[in-house]
Amino acid sequence: MAARVNWDLQHEFPAELFEVEAGDLHRVLSGPTLFDLRRADKQPFFVATLLHGNEQSGWDAVRKFLRETPNASLVLLVGNVAAAAANMRHLLDEPDFNRIWRQPPWAELLNDLLRDVNPWCGIDIHNNSGPNPHYSVVTNLEDNTLALASLFSDKLIFTSHTLDILGHAIAQHCPTLTIETGSVADPSAVTRTYDLLKRLDALGRVPTATCRALRSYETLGIVKAESQQDGFANYPVFAANLAHMSFKELSKDSVFAECIAEPWRLSVSNPSSELDFTEEYFERRNGKVVLKQNVVLSMFTSDPLLASQDCVCYLLRELNDLHG
Repeated sequence: MAARVNWDLQHEFPAELFEVEAGDLHRVLSGPTLFDLRRADKQPFFVATLLHGNEQSGWDAVRKFLRETPNASLVLLVGNVAAAAANMRHLLDEPDFNRIWRQPPWAELLNDLLRDVNPWCGIDIHNNSGPNPHYSVVTNLEDNTLALASLFSDKLIFTSHTLDILGHAIAQHCPTLTIETGSVADPSAVTRTYDLLKRLDALGRVPTATCRALRSYETLGIVKAESQQDGFANYPVFAANLAHMSFKELSKDSVFAECIAEPWRLSVSNPSSELDFTEEYFERRNGKVVLKQNVVLSMFTSDPLLASQDCVCYLLRELNDLHG
């Protein structure tokens, strides 16, 4: 995908795509594809799926929605079909397709598109690599963003670490959510996403108020496993309970990594400020890494390849002063 500088544009959603699994889309689509499915009498909403090729629940929800709602007014971006064929986040020789949206040429393409189609909201659909509750990620805390988030889940993460993500780029034009729908093995991932799309189509506008109380969190830092060597030999062994601790508090002195050996180290960074906060959160004790303060975590993975392409996890704090 590194060589692609545009998406293909289609003005119809071919019926044959209803039967095509995400891993086979590369046989039908040549690359990132934009489906302009606007209706003359209805302002569209914007939907993106498969920015990460191994996160395929969104495609299943979208094709079900379009099959059952043929008159929906939306613009659909289907992302990295080559990575979907390999069931990978992204191919090893290409950039992450959700880390490019403030860079040319994609930033200009997207901004031109959004100015033209004027969507009333944007939704970017993702999965997690491990067990996580369903939640939204937002890059602002405006009332209309919170109201939109409440349609999907009672959990919300606010992040200023925008990392050139699509959700942040769209949010400059309309209320926007990145929705995290659990793992691809989660049977409710497709159902919950489909239900949200149906609800958005029926509403046709952002709600004026939240429809449920929100438990809101803010990203404090991103944990990475770093090494100067090639490969993953002697990769850190993380505490076994971390995979099941998403949105739960880990207390000070909890073991984060059971074993970490040279040349590996864990870091905590804030990409928006490019500062390293590792010493505020971690310390080494007898070959282990333990927490120096209470934190909440999300999106933990012990998979070395996935962690190298993104991160080990995010560290959060709960926000207590939001309405909703």
